[in-house]
Amino acid sequence: MNLFNEDNFLHQFFLFLGKLIALNLLWMISSIPIITIGASTTALFYCTLKLHKDRDISAWKFFWKSFRNNFRQSTAIWVLLLVAAVLLWLEQIAIGTMPQGAKQVFTYVLTAAGVALILMALYIFPTVASFENKIGKLFSHALYFVFKKPGYAITIAAITCLPMYFTLVDAELFPVYLFVWLMCGFSLTAYVDSWFLWRLFRPFFKEKESEEISS
Repeated sequence: MNLFNEDNFLHQFFLFLGKLIALNLLWMISSIPIITIGASTTALFYCTLKLHKDRDISAWKFFWKSFRNNFRQSTAIWVLLLVAAVLLWLEQIAIGTMPQGAKQVFTYVLTAAGVALILMALYIFPTVASFENKIGKLFSHALYFVFKKPGYAITIAAITCLPMYFTLVDAELFPVYLFVWLMCGFSLTAYVDSWFLWRLFRPFFKEKESEEISS
């Protein structure tokens, strides 16, 4: 078996792993200022979606291309999500001062709002990475994709949130989890999520291509 043959499985696997490690590193570095997390997450999904679409990409080239092109919109969306999260947190504090009956009702409402915010955060940046539109329209598109395949939404939420949860609660294996996150955890999560997202987005790309050909 020739390990240096480009068609060899191991060669392809290590090439793919290298791209995930590169994307993971790019995402972490570009997220350090915190305020840029929206743009870096959009760029990460832009690349992982293209990996599903085109199979092979230049991680460096396409990451920074999306980062630059979507910086303003992604940053504005990230700030909006942060503000919404802070408001929910303040509401959670306020609920503690309410009477028991009202406290229970508002807890349910707040939980539903929190779930909606998490789902929107999971879908909005891949949507920005894939479609050009105004921010309001992008939010409506993301909401549409959430409800189009609820099973996908639940799966994406589980794939994204459960590993983070186990990382925080499992002190014994925390060093292992941390190593994986630093190596390729974020990019691998985005890549697996993108398997579902690409199947949601693909019909709209086909429609766009058909319109371009007919015009």
